[in-house]
Amino acid sequence: MDENKITRLAVQKRNPKRVNVYLDGNFAFGLYRETAAWLEIGQVLSDEKIKKLLDTDQKNEVYEKALEFISFKPRTIHETRIKLQKSGYDEELINSTLAELSENGLLDDEIYANLWVEERSSFKPRSRRMISYELRRKGISDELIQSAVEEIDDYKAALEIAEKRLYRYEGLSRMEFRNKLGNFLAGKGFSYDVISETTQKLWHQLNSSTK
Repeated sequence: MDENKITRLAVQKRNPKRVNVYLDGNFAFGLYRETAAWLEIGQVLSDEKIKKLLDTDQKNEVYEKALEFISFKPRTIHETRIKLQKSGYDEELINSTLAELSENGLLDDEIYANLWVEERSSFKPRSRRMISYELRRKGISDELIQSAVEEIDDYKAALEIAEKRLYRYEGLSRMEFRNKLGNFLAGKGFSYDVISETTQKLWHQLNSSTK
């Protein structure tokens, strides 16, 4: 009687992407359908072939895990690496998976950085320094960060976000106005020079409009 003979192949009920493989009448292991695609009932598998199947299946598992993670929203290579490391996968396998995702255009730190800057500039303006810090925390390289933020105009960004809350400072003294608005802009990462110019301009704008 042949050993390691495939006696049954059954799609898993809980995960249709995987197939249960039965050898000699007993459940042996599960595989992704892509890995199991060439298997047939009656086929005999050597121990070496089984090992190759399981190694290939783990590669598919890591790739699927990464795909699931990046499907919800754009991710950086660093973020995806951390996610896979937390799942306990081998570092070499993680590296090959990230390389494949990058080659397929599914992970691209340059595109991510540009999209981040565009989103921030459109909806949540920040200083160039603050956005650079945010991207650096996500593992983007300094070279890509510098390229992504080079068009950011701190004076324009500071003025834009300050004008939206100008009504909050009506009736304040000049000192109170400068302190409150200045602290707010400092929290967004703007420099002293940008804050000074912005608060001065908006103070005159607010008071000239209330006269």
